[in-house]
Amino acid sequence: MTGLDWIVIAVYLICVSAVLLRAFSSLLAEKVLIKIDDNFLKNQLESQNLENKVRFKFFTAPQYDLDQFRFLEVSVQNQSSHQTLYIDWDYSALIDAQGREQRLVRLPPGMTFDLLPAQVFSVIAPGKTLQEQFTAESALKRQGETGPLKPDRVMVNLDPLKPNPKKQVSPKAELPCLTFTVQFALRFGMGEHNLGNLPLYLVNCRFMASILPWVVNIPWNKRREF
Repeated sequence: MTGLDWIVIAVYLICVSAVLLRAFSSLLAEKVLIKIDDNFLKNQLESQNLENKVRFKFFTAPQYDLDQFRFLEVSVQNQSSHQTLYIDWDYSALIDAQGREQRLVRLPPGMTFDLLPAQVFSVIAPGKTLQEQFTAESALKRQGETGPLKPDRVMVNLDPLKPNPKKQVSPKAELPCLTFTVQFALRFGMGEHNLGNLPLYLVNCRFMASILPWVVNIPWNKRREF
């Protein structure tokens, strides 16, 4: 073999090694599972006599990267037969794992408005359902000077879930998790002009975020429950 052949083989082995290293790194990348605490939400509704008046359903991805959890989607059903349900976004909030609170922002398509003015109430007629995407105010970033606002940052800081590389963890140890709360401000009424005078209900929806075991990244495990 000539010297050129050895160079070609060396380059080939370097490329193969780089591909394998990248694939292996993707297998070890931390993935996060985010789930709603259904029992907690049920107790919240029952404690305010809302169990027969409103129903929540959240849509989450099977898993998230630590830096990709940027918004949530919710379906809210008004189960009342005669009262209109209003979602007061300016009184709704995200409360993170450290107890810090910030305003929720509804995400209509192509939103270009300033965040300082009050948000419009979402109105749900009796027996109807509204489906909306929303995020935390701090997650929004404007595209250019006059472009639309988009969720460009994480909705909740999940960095505390990252394993400490200096700390050895037993394979049988529980995976780290944290909780955060989405608090919806609801008002029920029958065509009142001053919505601010309607009774305010604060419904806390608690979510649990936990690191998934690395085996979920293996292709044949994608559909398994963990």
